[in-house]
Amino acid sequence: MTSSPSCAVFPRPPISSMEANLYYYGLYSRPILVARTSATLWKPPVCPPGYPSAKWLRTVGNHPLGKIWEGSLAPQIHKTLESQGVKWTSTDVARIGLVGEFLPPVIIWIGVQPGTLSREDGHAVAIQCKGLLLEHQILDVEVEIRESVVTQYSSPKLLKPARPCDPTADLWEPLTSTLGLSICATRTLWAEGTGGFYLTDSNSQLYLVTARHVVLPFDTDNKVHEHKVSSQRLNQIALFGPSGFGDYLKRITIAISDKEYDAGYQKRVLQKVFERVAQGEINSAEAIKQRAYQENTLKRAEDAIVALRKLHKEVAKSWSNLENRIIGQLLFSPVLKYGAGEEKCTQDFALIEVDQSKIDIGSFNGNVIDLGTKMGPGEFTRMMFPHPENSHSLTYPTNRLFQIQGTIPDNEMRLPAVYDQNHESCLIVLKRGHTTGLTFGRANPISSYTRFHIHT
Repeated sequence: MTSSPSCAVFPRPPISSMEANLYYYGLYSRPILVARTSATLWKPPVCPPGYPSAKWLRTVGNHPLGKIWEGSLAPQIHKTLESQGVKWTSTDVARIGLVGEFLPPVIIWIGVQPGTLSREDGHAVAIQCKGLLLEHQILDVEVEIRESVVTQYSSPKLLKPARPCDPTADLWEPLTSTLGLSICATRTLWAEGTGGFYLTDSNSQLYLVTARHVVLPFDTDNKVHEHKVSSQRLNQIALFGPSGFGDYLKRITIAISDKEYDAGYQKRVLQKVFERVAQGEINSAEAIKQRAYQENTLKRAEDAIVALRKLHKEVAKSWSNLENRIIGQLLFSPVLKYGAGEEKCTQDFALIEVDQSKIDIGSFNGNVIDLGTKMGPGEFTRMMFPHPENSHSLTYPTNRLFQIQGTIPDNEMRLPAVYDQNHESCLIVLKRGHTTGLTFGRANPISSYTRFHIHT
């Protein structure tokens, strides 16, 4: 580390090992704290129960920092980190505070490679970054540095989406052409990722767009990939790698077991109804209603067991062979490039030519997300538009297939017109992944930056 100039920030005591390890308690990743500029005293857990107060992440919302972050402040911070030899991996802006805190403080959150920055040197760097904030007259934002590794997530005919009443609908979905396909290149079966969206050309050829790092992970040459002639070796793309397919079969097996327990329970409840009638605890009219309800519930559970067993048998028979899961080939991918174009974005995409024999054109629905069966229309609409002032024309699709269309303008990304339950402007986003299913979140209106270190 080179020496750092002094800055008009009050020094604080060194961070203890306990604070470093427990400071971010409550966050999913629980990173190790390296340094922070806040003078707020951290309180260690008291025994019993011995747990610190949990923290959560929130989006920033409307804050003056958003106007200077990308244009000047973020590049200045990156330059400072570079000048000090910091092996930084990411810079984010977020609100981080205690769970339930209405408006947590805004934090410039700097990630560094684990074990590369001492707490003393980290504090000096954090103070320098805080000084940049003061130069811009931003007085209510603190700087925190934590250890962080940025990981690039690598996610017979495809089936027609199941009917809403089908008990296998959620487990059927991974084998359909709806968005969220779990894919991998056959050359790198260990690296699975998610297919993005579909495109077609003037000849109606169907393509699937995904990230380059999904189908070309750890491509050290970083050259343009283009399949031009038939003599070239194919880079085939499969639905599921071996690990992902094994997990998928296991999910079906677990679902069968759950339904078997459910059926056993419903049988015991039904038997209890008969006993109560025999003992005169309930009258005949009430008994008829309870019996009809329990018999119907039991039948649904038994029908689900039959359907799930049939699905498991079909999947194991028709899809276990990797060759049967090939859905296309990698056609084109430009070089992976950071800071591309005027907006300095990351160029990271690949174009997959979809094997037309794998798609039933008659049942192909295009770019749709299967919303699944675990969330009803009311809950879904409330999650998408959490504040009553939000105006919308959303109608929950009767077939559960949510059509994706259009793009969001940059200005709306930065200044969303939707409010959350606290009347803070936000952009609600949703995705359907192979592992997580359908999830909701909020897009941060302030850009994050990532950095990868190439070992030579």
